[in-house]
Amino acid sequence: MTKPRILVVDDDPGIRFALALKLRTAGFEVAEATDGQEGVDWFRTGKADLVVLDVGMPRMDGYTAAKALRAGETTKDLPVLFLTAQNLELPDDVKPAIGRHKFLTKPFSPRDVVAAVKALLQGA
Repeated sequence: MTKPRILVVDDDPGIRFALALKLRTAGFEVAEATDGQEGVDWFRTGKADLVVLDVGMPRMDGYTAAKALRAGETTKDLPVLFLTAQNLELPDDVKPAIGRHKFLTKPFSPRDVVAAVKALLQGA
């Protein structure tokens, strides 16, 4: 049985490291990207079962990255876990473009991230 692969996209190296460590410990394979554009570009050669996206990032924010992923044939159904210090409501222009997703507000527990990832992968 192959491990589910999670792409963690966050511009904060400390958060990326902590999340990747916790997710690996929980049995997931983890890839990392430093911003939304790098995360979207990663899918040109990589495949993930879920993406963890920080909302506030340079170059391309998490909402824009999620919309770009939804437009791709191989990523259109990809579940998204948004990490945000902002409002939990999706902007109106993003709502139609975002499929299965959850939000976690910063600060969060890495345990909460693992639980949300598992729930999204199970279709909850």
